[in-house]
Amino acid sequence: MTARAYQDALEQARASEVVAGLVVMALPTPTLPPATATNHYVVGWQQAVLVDPSTPEPRSQQRLIDLVENLQDAGMRLRALFLTHHHRDHSGAATQLAQRLQLPIWAHAETARLLAGTVAVDRLIAEAEVVATDAAGNWQAVHTPGHAPGHLCLQHDQHRGVVAGDMVAGQGTILVDPSDGNMAQYLSSLERLRSLKPAFLAPAHGPVLHDADALLQHYRQHRLAREAKIAGALTKDWQQPADLLPEAYGDVSKVAWPMALRSMQSHLIHLAEQGLAQQQGSRWRRL
Repeated sequence: MTARAYQDALEQARASEVVAGLVVMALPTPTLPPATATNHYVVGWQQAVLVDPSTPEPRSQQRLIDLVENLQDAGMRLRALFLTHHHRDHSGAATQLAQRLQLPIWAHAETARLLAGTVAVDRLIAEAEVVATDAAGNWQAVHTPGHAPGHLCLQHDQHRGVVAGDMVAGQGTILVDPSDGNMAQYLSSLERLRSLKPAFLAPAHGPVLHDADALLQHYRQHRLAREAKIAGALTKDWQQPADLLPEAYGDVSKVAWPMALRSMQSHLIHLAEQGLAQQQGSRWRRL
């Protein structure tokens, strides 16, 4: 590899280097506002993976292919496409790009299950498995369910940077939807990431986040504070979740209330798991 060829590859693709062995290119995807793009990461060098191939736009896909091919010309060896989880803004272009780049798709077993019939996962990745390598060390898988059951992060075993998927966001927020998310698991996964003492968090949406410990602590405290407001809004009478919005989410714009309602459902389920709430059909009450 020559430094000039490497820099030319980044400049031509309008990509940037986070640290050695971690390149990022944000490309448009159908994601949740205010985010409009998903970060596509090339992780590793001697053995590398392309993380979350999801942009549906042909021109953006070609930019990504050009980046990969130019990095390969500079000496990188790309082994696979790697999915942090199954959501469309992380997996939507996996099949097309796997075919065009002639590469397998890797993901957690739960992600493979949820994508069955849509995306064929060639290799199942488990906790602590080495996924990529660079001159400084290995990138290992960390299973962090909650936002999605098969959610995986990647952590470097030396500099301890983390490719964080949708555990955190540099733009927008993280939705824990009751359809495929789990609030108890998400809170536990935040603590798990914090215990790893990450040097930085490279999220799927928005810029790299450097004050990782404080951010992870804030995410957890914010969720628990919101859950306390939801618990405080519950009465001993049966209520619809929408009835709780003015008190539990009064500090949030009403434009965001439809998304807040989905998040609230996950909090209510978590409260029920703790014996603090009871459900009857679509209605809830305090215990």
